[in-house]
Amino acid sequence: MFGQTPGFNYQALILNNVEIQIPGTNVKENKVPLASEDITIRFTITNEQGIEYVEEHDVTTDENGMISLIVGEGTPISFTFENINWDGELKYLNVELDILSNNEGFVFLDTQKILYIPHPTNGNGTIKIVNALNELTPPYKLGELIWITNYGPNKNPSLMIWNGYNWLPVNDDFDPTNELGLVVVENDAARAARFVNPENGDQVWNKTCKCIQVFDAPNWVSISGNVTNVLNGLTNESNTIKLGGNLTEATQLVTNAANTLAIKGLQESTNQEDVIIAADKDTGVLKTKKLNDFLQKKQIVIIATEGQLEFKTPLNITNSDKLDVYRNGVRIDFTILNSTTIKLEPEAICYKNDKIRIVQLN
Repeated sequence: MFGQTPGFNYQALILNNVEIQIPGTNVKENKVPLASEDITIRFTITNEQGIEYVEEHDVTTDENGMISLIVGEGTPISFTFENINWDGELKYLNVELDILSNNEGFVFLDTQKILYIPHPTNGNGTIKIVNALNELTPPYKLGELIWITNYGPNKNPSLMIWNGYNWLPVNDDFDPTNELGLVVVENDAARAARFVNPENGDQVWNKTCKCIQVFDAPNWVSISGNVTNVLNGLTNESNTIKLGGNLTEATQLVTNAANTLAIKGLQESTNQEDVIIAADKDTGVLKTKKLNDFLQKKQIVIIATEGQLEFKTPLNITNSDKLDVYRNGVRIDFTILNSTTIKLEPEAICYKNDKIRIVQLN
C-alpha cells in the first residue's frame, strides 16, 4: 500500500508485423509473437475535447512477445499524468507501437475505454473516508477522491472527486433525491441542457411530466407517469383510464361467431316512448328507432258475396295473433289456409253485401 503509485496496468501481446514463412505450419497471417525485441510504446489519453496526456515507454518484449507496463510511469511527452482531471467522464487510451529494428516509426495498435480511475493518495495509498464534507481541510488536489458515508437527503454513501471547484459524485447519474441514481430534471429544457448528446438508454425523471423518460433515438420516450391525454370513448380520472367519453372518430367493433358482443344486466323498459337500437343493414352503424315505427298496421274492408268464407289478407300472415277479422262489426274466428288467405268459421258464412273488415299487424 505504501509503495502504490498513481497509474494503471497495461499488458499486451506484441506480434511481428512482418510476415514470416514457416514451412509446415498454419499460423494466421504468418505472424508470430515479437520475442525479445526493443520497442517503444506511446500512450495517449484523450477525452471528447482532445488530448489530456501523452507518454512513451522504451521496453523489451519477453520471450513470448509480452509486455506489462504502468500507464503513468512513462516519459511524459505532452502534459503530466498527475494533472489529468479524473472527473468520471469517459476517456480513451490510444496505443501506438514503434518496433525499433524495423525503422518504420510509430504505427497505431489499439484504442480502448478507460474504465479504471487512478487517484492521488495522501501518501498511504488509501482514499480518505469522511462522514461529512465539513470534515475535510483544504487545499484539495485536482482529481482527489474521498468516500463520504452519507451524502444528500437520503444519506447515500458516495465516491466524490474534487474538480478544482467542488466535490462532485464520481457517478454522473448520482442524484441525492433518489436512491437509484436517476438524474432528475425540472423540464425538457433542463433535460436537453444536461444531455447535450444523449445516447440510447439515457434516463431521467422529468418533474414536469412526472414520468421517467428514456432516450430512444431520436426521441425521448415517456415510460411511466401521469396519463395526460385519452381519446375516443375513454376518460382520465385521477390518472385512471375509464371507459366512457366522447367518440372522436368513426369506431367499429368487428364480431364473429366465436367472438360475440354481449351486454348483460340491462333494465327492462316500461316507457312506451322509449326507443330501440337498430343496425343499418349495409354499414352496421347503430341508430335509434321509435317502437311504433317497427309495427305495421293495415286493414281492409271487403264486401262479401253470398256464401263467401275465404278472404285475402292485406299483408303476409306471420302470426295469427296479429290478425283480427270482423263481420258487420262483430269479431269472428277464422283459420289460416296459407300465408295470404283465411277462412271464416262455418257459422259465419256471409250473406251478400256483408262487410268483412280484416285488421293486421306486422
